[in-house]
Amino acid sequence: MLEETGAQERPSVETSAVPTASASARKRPLRVAFLWKTPNLGLYSNAPFEEIYNGIGHNNGNLAFVYAIANQITNPVRFFGWSTSAEVLRENADIIVIPSANQLGKHTDYGDMAANLERSGLPIVSIGLGAQADSYDQDIELKEGTLRWAQVIGQARVGNSGNIYTRGAYTTSQLDKIGVSGAVTGGCPSHFINQKPGLGQKIWDNWNKNPLPRSISVAAGHQAWMKTREIEHQLIALMMDPLSPGQYIVQSMGEFIKVSRGIFEGIDDHALKGIHNHTVPHYTFEEFKQWCRNYCRSYYDVPAWMDVLRNHDLTIGARYHGVALALQAERMGLTVTIDSRTRELCENTGVPFVPTEELTAPITRASLKKLIKFDPVAYDRHRAEHAARYLAFLEANMLEPAPFLKGIAAGK
Repeated sequence: MLEETGAQERPSVETSAVPTASASARKRPLRVAFLWKTPNLGLYSNAPFEEIYNGIGHNNGNLAFVYAIANQITNPVRFFGWSTSAEVLRENADIIVIPSANQLGKHTDYGDMAANLERSGLPIVSIGLGAQADSYDQDIELKEGTLRWAQVIGQARVGNSGNIYTRGAYTTSQLDKIGVSGAVTGGCPSHFINQKPGLGQKIWDNWNKNPLPRSISVAAGHQAWMKTREIEHQLIALMMDPLSPGQYIVQSMGEFIKVSRGIFEGIDDHALKGIHNHTVPHYTFEEFKQWCRNYCRSYYDVPAWMDVLRNHDLTIGARYHGVALALQAERMGLTVTIDSRTRELCENTGVPFVPTEELTAPITRASLKKLIKFDPVAYDRHRAEHAARYLAFLEANMLEPAPFLKGIAAGK
């Protein structure tokens, strides 16, 4: 997520002056401070790498849930960086919305942000918060700053309703254990990017057009994830079909995103060697660079990303959002889960998944076809139920839901 100050208005949204969140002001939609600095990366093709890297919050997958939430509420919205002062937030908004990710873990320390949010005095809504641990059997470990951050959010409610929409029951239980109660167990808002009901049936129909998947895209993992390396070698081999080529789509980390843009200069030698070994170690270094130019991609616009995924029969890999976007584009996906956060997301959004330990060699198109268990009726029923829960959460927190959410919830 971003740490820089900035404010941009959402395109086509007219901001209205609502002085406070008082009873009189509530007759009009509350003004929302959306904590994400850059709603649109603009002409990123010509932008310096660091600019676009900061713009995606250091992970292209962030774009999925940010895009989703921004299109699911119709209040007047302005975008602000995470370090925007409490005074600026208070002057420009009546409520703060935080598009959230797997921030509950030992990898974060949000003490400064906690203090700033508390000083703002505004109600806060967190959407999509997740806990990160190796498995459900473990409790999360939090630095003091992140613990305080979660507590500040949990206490800054509009009313008596829960103001944290979590990725699943595990996250909700972990919040309970640290004294933050009342969170609503949900999933990821990217579950509702596709605005039409009946998505499961469309996915199923497309999946069954061919007896075996032809073009395969890979949601690339991380060069340091040794337990997925042999899996990715096999997936890359499937992806490089001469008649139905796919893509190797990366989301993180910085070095990996650089090579997806054809940037090899300035990358740490150890990291570059790791990427080489993780992908096509049988190639020479020069051949590896050419392979990256031919197959390795990253995307900076969610509709464009989904449009590409429509060209592939299956998207598979360890990145949840890279796989989830394929389903939103009405194509099949399979997440290779590596920890609690990816498993929880899949379980709460109906995205097919397989634990890393269970995806054993040989991986073929035929074995993947047998492995993927997808019930379109159950998927659509699950999606409608979760849309109804999400609707109720937004409305309870004085956020006005986009009309299409009601259609998904109603199944029509």
